[in-house]
Parts: sequence; C-alpha cells; structure tokens
Amino acid sequence: MTAACFTHPIDLIKVHLQTSKGRPHVWTTVRGIVSETGVLGLYNGLSAALLRQGTYTMARFAVYDTVKAQLQHTDGTPLKSTELIVATLLSGITGGVVGNPAEILNVRMQNDQALPPSMRRNYRNAIHGLYLMVRTEGIRSLCIGLGPSLVRATLATASQFVSYDVLKARMLRRGYEDSVLVHFAASFAAGLVATTVCSPADVLKSRVMAAIKLQDTGARTGR
Repeated sequence: MTAACFTHPIDLIKVHLQTSKGRPHVWTTVRGIVSETGVLGLYNGLSAALLRQGTYTMARFAVYDTVKAQLQHTDGTPLKSTELIVATLLSGITGGVVGNPAEILNVRMQNDQALPPSMRRNYRNAIHGLYLMVRTEGIRSLCIGLGPSLVRATLATASQFVSYDVLKARMLRRGYEDSVLVHFAASFAAGLVATTVCSPADVLKSRVMAAIKLQDTGARTGR
C-alpha cells in the first residue's frame, strides 16, 4: 500500500503514455496533467491503485509463498528453477483474476483526464467506479482485458519472483551477507527484469481496458 502511494504518479504517467495515440514526451505529459488539474492530478485514481494492491498483490504473494512451502524439499535443498516457475505461474494467474476489476478501475481513473470532458467516466473513487461499471456495462465488465491482464501478471510474477530468488541466492553463495543491501540489489534487478519482460502485455492491457465504449452520458457523469 505504501509503495503504491509513492509510485502512483509514475504509474499514472505510464498509463497516459501507453494509451496516447501519438508519442508524447514524458515531461510534456507531466506538464499537461499538472497544468490542468494541479500537482494532485498526479494522484488521480489512487483509491483504485490501493484496491489493486490489496487484491492483485496480496493474492499473488500469498499463493506464491503457499506453493513454495508445499514444494519445499524435506532435505532442505533449495527449490529448482522449474519449481519456482510453477509457483510463480499459479500466483500470477490467481493475482490476475482476483485483481482484474481493480486493474480496470486503475487504468480508467488514471486515463480519465486525458480524455475530452464529454468522454470522461468521472468515477469519484474505486467503489463508485465499480458500482458504475456493473450498473452500466454489466457484471461481465469485470472481466474486460482479462486475457492480457493474465499474460502480464504471469510474466511479471514469474520474471520478478524467480529473478529475485535466483539473484539473491547467487549473491549469498558468493559470500555476501544476508543484508538489506543484498535484498535491495536483488529487488532492483528483479524489478528491471519484470518491467522489461511484461511491457508489451502491459501496453496492450492498458489500451484494452481504457478503450471501452461508454454506454451513455449518465455513465460518464455518474448520474
């Protein structure tokens, strides 16, 4: 949750760039957001981001740790890479399914200010957005973009968790102490790997979720 609060402006800018028809520069996007809605505009959709963290992230970490515990060797030897991949695939799929509604809200609320005023959904918060989605688009709207979302979640979880475990284990074998520095280095490298691997699926997911046709004016205004 804390991480989402710090990284939300970066995530919002990323969604704007992913859903833009042109190729705007990062700083051009930032200036446009701040000039229209102020600095707080960088936190549009924060409630959806927090809901996403509480569903997607919690589910995949819980499943990953549970599966790893079930696969643990009785002789204490580390899990093989194939076993880690099984754990990450299951956790990624679970997280993708559980967190998909919040993912849709997150993308839509972040992208809303990039749309013309007449096309904006104007979700007041995540709960209001969830209510409007189901009311105006039906219960199936909760599964919008589930395909690319599952691909992204699986790629992100597999590349992040496996690379973190492997890199940390190698650093410890090289004689480094199990310290904050080792965890930070492994986390940083794993984050770079995950971002690179899942970027194409992430772009597709954002565009599918943000491009849904609005049903009527009431859906845009929340009336």
